[in-house]
Amino acid sequence: MSIKKILLVILLFLMIGCTTMQEKNYVCTDDNELVKHQIYINKYGKLVNPLTRKIISNEDDYIKCIIDNIEREKKQKLLVFIHGGLNTFTRANKRVSETKDDIMKIGDKYPIYISWDSNIFYNYIDHLFFIRQGNRPPLGWTASPFVLSEDFLRSVARIPASTYNTLYGRNALLKTIFSKEKNIIDNYLNKLTLQGFNIHNNLNKTRSKIYNEDWLSALNPIKVILSPIVDGLGTGTWNSMLRRTDLVLRKDPIDIKGNDKDSTTAVTKFFNAYTKRLSSTSIDLVGHSMGTIISNNILSKYGDETKLHFENIVYMAAACSIKDLEFVVAPYLERNIKSHFYALSLNHYRDLTEENFLKGSVPRGSVLIWIDKILGNINSFQDKTAGLWFNLVQGASSSFKGDNVRSRVHLTQFGINDASPQNHNDFDNDNFWRKIFWTGEMFK
Repeated sequence: MSIKKILLVILLFLMIGCTTMQEKNYVCTDDNELVKHQIYINKYGKLVNPLTRKIISNEDDYIKCIIDNIEREKKQKLLVFIHGGLNTFTRANKRVSETKDDIMKIGDKYPIYISWDSNIFYNYIDHLFFIRQGNRPPLGWTASPFVLSEDFLRSVARIPASTYNTLYGRNALLKTIFSKEKNIIDNYLNKLTLQGFNIHNNLNKTRSKIYNEDWLSALNPIKVILSPIVDGLGTGTWNSMLRRTDLVLRKDPIDIKGNDKDSTTAVTKFFNAYTKRLSSTSIDLVGHSMGTIISNNILSKYGDETKLHFENIVYMAAACSIKDLEFVVAPYLERNIKSHFYALSLNHYRDLTEENFLKGSVPRGSVLIWIDKILGNINSFQDKTAGLWFNLVQGASSSFKGDNVRSRVHLTQFGINDASPQNHNDFDNDNFWRKIFWTGEMFK
């Protein structure tokens, strides 16, 4: 078989594999918890049955089933959790199964999980074969050789920058020895405390293990070679995932086919229905990583809705930007004087030294470090991720103004080598629904 035929077979396989079958009608039943607690949005912005992975055409019936069940449970509060990037369909379902019972046992919260397609492999496939300037043109796949060439040429062009970032920019050992960042941050923290912010700073065991780990990482030459490749291929994947965060609340018009003229997604329908039927209960909105970008969209859309109240807004290792805190979260707090905001971060040196796949061979650093150093379009400090502790501390004062707002802002940094989160993905599996987790009190 010729190379051309092999490529054609691969392309057909990917096109078929990425296509989701459609259910004619969804029938509401009480026999599965995944359906009661999860709204799964696919790459087209359409609702997917978490049991069958098929598109549900009658979204209103699915949402009505969820709202009916919430009413029957008579909980005092709704907990909405939104996961971040690099999550698979299986992992999203597993999270619901493993955490929903613990949340329900608290007594006053009913959990709803907003899940979305953020698988790293399929997002790169979308970037390579199908997405062109934010749309899905019918012949977009014909440009794939040029897109792939551009990705590899980017890798070559980024060799100097990626090498610098690998050897110094993300090297916690060198930064702790030669950088003055730590002293600068301590000064900012003192000012934030005087300004009325709630600082929950866990400083136990901060650096000893970091030194030993980073010596070994610094001596590995393979990561210097792989770093520009990650740069070239990862940027397209990141942009594809950013596109999908927008599709959680509004379908892309070009993806709406047949007689379906409504671009409203099942998530938007859920909040609209909740506003009409359950407006007396408050909401805890919890977003992890890229889930905070979706949370910002929700706050922007419903920020002026008097019947929908987000009592606690929790951003865990936020991938959204510092400017999002100023232009989305802060205005919401100003309009809603009973709401509180919690921003949770790893210890900064944990973010710098987090291990990825191919241990020690791929540049170290959490997803947030990769966004700031490689994947994101950083034009100013305000574009940096809000989930990195050093970014958050430096940006909090200018983002949140006024004593009444600052007194309801909580900034939490977890320690190193304790029972608290130590890696970026630890946040969305362990007690993310508890206030003592948001403040770090459960680890003292």
